Order: sequence, then structure tokens, then C-alpha cells
Amino acid sequence: MSETGGSTAAKGCIVVGFLGALAVITAAAAFFLVSQRPEASAPAARPATGATAATDAAPAPGPEPASGDAVPRIKARGRLLVAMDTGEPPMSGTPPMFFVDAQGGRDGFDYALARKIADAAGVRDVELVHVAYSGAEELLLDPALRADVLISGYSPTGTAGITWSQPYLEYGLCLVVGAKSTVQTTNDLFGKKVGIFDDDAAAEDVRKLVKGYSALTRMENGYWDALARGDFDGFIYDYPYAVAEIAKWYTDNPEKRGAFRIAQYNLTDSTYAVGVRARDGDLLALVDHTIDAWRGSDDYANAIKRYLKGGEATALTDSSVRKVTVKAGDTLSGIANREIGDTKRWQEVWTLNKSRFPNPHLIEIGDEVVLPER
Repeated sequence: MSETGGSTAAKGCIVVGFLGALAVITAAAAFFLVSQRPEASAPAARPATGATAATDAAPAPGPEPASGDAVPRIKARGRLLVAMDTGEPPMSGTPPMFFVDAQGGRDGFDYALARKIADAAGVRDVELVHVAYSGAEELLLDPALRADVLISGYSPTGTAGITWSQPYLEYGLCLVVGAKSTVQTTNDLFGKKVGIFDDDAAAEDVRKLVKGYSALTRMENGYWDALARGDFDGFIYDYPYAVAEIAKWYTDNPEKRGAFRIAQYNLTDSTYAVGVRARDGDLLALVDHTIDAWRGSDDYANAIKRYLKGGEATALTDSSVRKVTVKAGDTLSGIANREIGDTKRWQEVWTLNKSRFPNPHLIEIGDEVVLPER
């Protein structure tokens, strides 16, 4: 027994010695690895919201500057700088999001939001920095700080260095056809020619929405003339711009008034948001708060009715569905409460009708609204 005990003690000493040596070696290795890593204490660069990886992506940027100085900078300057495509030539307008009224005043849905952000930041002036739509993100990222925010009908993108506010408007692509066209939905475009605004996101949406089209034409200008000539069988475009541009086209071509109709609304569930530099966290918080307050007010519904009205509801072709005719003062939540007994089911009502109306706030007296089965 004594021999066994002595052998165990010796083995214990050997084990303790081995563990001690292993700890020394591990510590030395860790020190070596840390010493070889540059900027060891610096945090990794955080990708911008919505950014996606790409095989040919540029090297990751360095750590973002500390946030919190954008709003004081705007206050010190005394005006909010807004990157916006104001039309060609500049300031000619991109209604209904921005336009110049008969008295020379600036107006529009996007401009109304810019005014509210300026008020929230404590400044009176809004300075529009004109830029073509395709170059607006690049301008926002200009190190010269030529703009504070980007408000120009942009949906959130994956551009590094830009973060996006909560949505300030939900919208969808709509299908515009000739007034006498037999096309009723995107399903009727099989084997036909389709036109779209020259935008990659729109092109991707149309590839999903329209099956078997024979040709896809992308245009930045002249598309209403092309549709009137029959160059394509349907044009798919953002609703807010389509209705305003068609009205302007009728003004310029009075002999062709009534040449088009909107066959289908809300082909997509898209949103417009405000772009802010990723480092300007304080400004993003202010913008989000401003949008939240606006959307929760009656002023928001009034703004939609003022700026985005114009697209007539499409005809209800199925007479067998349960429906109700809109009366004065009706809203979708009011209809849901009166006809179904649950105000919260207004979204269910909207889902049944969104292909026929441009926006939940844009139902009119006399319109027929489809109701869910009891």
C-alpha cells in the first residue's frame, strides 16, 4: 500500500507540472496572436442596414464615426439640406412628390415631410439639393456633407453607408394600359410587350409579376407617348408618379385625354423611406420620430388625399362577392366596425380590395368595397 501511495503522489506532481507548462505555452501563444493583429481594440465595421454581401464587394470600410453630431450641425447651419430629384430641368417638378405651385411655392408629399423634419430639427429653412435620381445616394455619401437626408421616392436599398428610416409611405406598382385595351391584370400580359421605368428594382419585380411577356422595354422618358403609340401593351410604374404624370400628359395632349386607364393597383408591397448617413444616428432617430408622429395624425391622411388622389377605383367584376357602397365619412376601419363588428379587421378588408384602390385613404363615396365572408 505504501508503494502505491508513493507512486500516486509522484504522478500527481508530474500532472501539475505538465498543466503549468501548458498554461504558460497557451498564454504566450495568445499574446503573440494579439500582438500580430492591427488595431486590436477597434470594433469591427458594422454593415449598413439592408446591406447584402457580393462576391465583388469593395473592402469593408473602417469603424463608423461616433453618431450624435448631425442634428447640432443642422441647427448651427440653420437649414436642412435635402437631396432630391426635382425634375429636369431642375425644379421643374416630379409631382406629386415635389412640384412648384402657380405662385412659385414649393410643395408635394416628399416636400411636406422635409418641412416636418426641419421643424423637428429646430430650423425653418429647407434647401433642396437637386440631383438625378440615379445619383442621389452618391450625393448623400459625399464627404463634403452636401445633404443631410435623401427624400426622393426611394425604397430602402443595400447601399453601404446609408441607413433608412421607417416607411413614410406604402405604395405599389400599378399597371397602366390603353383605355380600350382588353388587359385587366398582369396575367393578360402573357405573350405581350411590357414597358417599365428604367429601374433595376422595378425590372426584378416585373420579372416576378408578369409571366411570359414577349419583350421588356425600360425607359426614363417618353413612356406615355410610347404607350399611346402601342409600343407596348402595358406600362408598370409607381402609383404616386403614374397618376400625376398621366394628368400632366393629358394637359400637354388634350386631344388624347382619356387614352389610358389604370387596370391594377398595388402589384407590389413597397415603401418609401428617408435615407440618412449610417453615422448620423441622432438624425435617424429624429426622422423616425417625425414620421411616427405624422402617420399618427389626421394630417397624414389629409396629405395623402391632397397629393396622391387621382387614380379611380377599378370596376368590381364579380357580382357574387359580399360588398358595401362607400358613404360620406366612411373609412376602411369604420366600414370594418359597422359591417363586421371589428375595427381591427380593416386590414383584412384592405387586402381584399388593394388591387382595385391605390391607397386605404383613397376610397370615395359611391365606390364598392368587397367585404370578407362572415
